[in-house]
Amino acid sequence: MAAHNLYKLDMLILHILSRHDCYGYEITQIINKYSNNTINTRVSSLYPILYRMIEHGYITDYEKIIKQKRKRVYYHLEPEGYDELNKMLMEYHALVAGIQSVLDYDGILLQKGENS
Repeated sequence: MAAHNLYKLDMLILHILSRHDCYGYEITQIINKYSNNTINTRVSSLYPILYRMIEHGYITDYEKIIKQKRKRVYYHLEPEGYDELNKMLMEYHALVAGIQSVLDYDGILLQKGENS
């Protein structure tokens, strides 16, 4: 995962949907709340991602009738989405470990010929 992809919403959305089905606004509320608003997500930026995930087969959507016959679209994580989430998490953890290694650098230069 490239560093510029660190904050992609895809991984967060898939993770949330791995816990339970959600509707779009609910997903944004969860991200905003649990990131302490450090990741400020808007519904308008969420839907293109959800539609792309549907096209890739990672999630599906379904309508659910709520109060007074209003319909709400919920999103459900499919097996392909679990696979993609696991791949993203592995890449994310590798990136974080790499960053931490650099932050742990103690200032000692490697000798010529050393690899680690």
